[in-house]
Amino acid sequence: MRTGAALSVGLEPAPDYLPRGYEPSIEGYEAFLRGVIGATADIAAAFKFNLAFFESLGSAGWAMLERVRSAIPAEAFVIADAKRGDIGTTAKHYARALFEHLGADAATVNPLMGRDSAEPFLAYGDKATYFLALTSNPGAGDFLMRDGLYREIVERVRAWGCEHRNAGIVVGATRGEKVAEVRAFAGEMAMLVPGVGAQGGDLETTCAAARSDGSPGGGYLIHVTRGVLPGKDDKGDALEIVRRKAMEWRDRIAKAGGGAG
Repeated sequence: MRTGAALSVGLEPAPDYLPRGYEPSIEGYEAFLRGVIGATADIAAAFKFNLAFFESLGSAGWAMLERVRSAIPAEAFVIADAKRGDIGTTAKHYARALFEHLGADAATVNPLMGRDSAEPFLAYGDKATYFLALTSNPGAGDFLMRDGLYREIVERVRAWGCEHRNAGIVVGATRGEKVAEVRAFAGEMAMLVPGVGAQGGDLETTCAAARSDGSPGGGYLIHVTRGVLPGKDDKGDALEIVRRKAMEWRDRIAKAGGGAG
């Protein structure tokens, strides 16, 4: 990661995320997302697409995704946030779509159908797969936190990734009290950590707990989407605001110990 801070910036076409001057249309979304990339390409270590936002716009949304993907600099790390999970034969097609067609460097996957649903992703040894372990939403308490299921997921995923060392986990910052515990089970596995922005997770606590080796920058990405977007009270050029907020997050992450590893 070339920027020196472990910041991942989200790319999501949604009416509520558009600042003044951009229409909620394919053209408006694309113009704004391209602008976000241009404003943060030298700041963010990674960009994460949430595929659901594009898929909900139909075939035009997927075509936009391909065009916006092509606007990301080659040296940036690209995450396809798809949360796929299915039997092995289907998973092969999911993996091919995300890694070969879309050209993502990483994907998010639901591990609950077991190893055969994970292997088609892990077979791409030069790609990373982040498995959902302890998510940031309230519903994580229904299954993932019950009887310590998240701990078993982390241990299984760690074993799955031994061959290529390309398995990681998703851990929400809203579960800040659990991040250090998860790191202990995860060893050196990479973490993708959402939830520090609009969802209110504590950045400093999360960075300290998520480091894989106790040193700055070890083993994680902090993800922010709404936190870099212009708010209702922000005045001025929307993309300048995006750049300023991204720089603020980068600097906060670096100060908290999240320089790129």
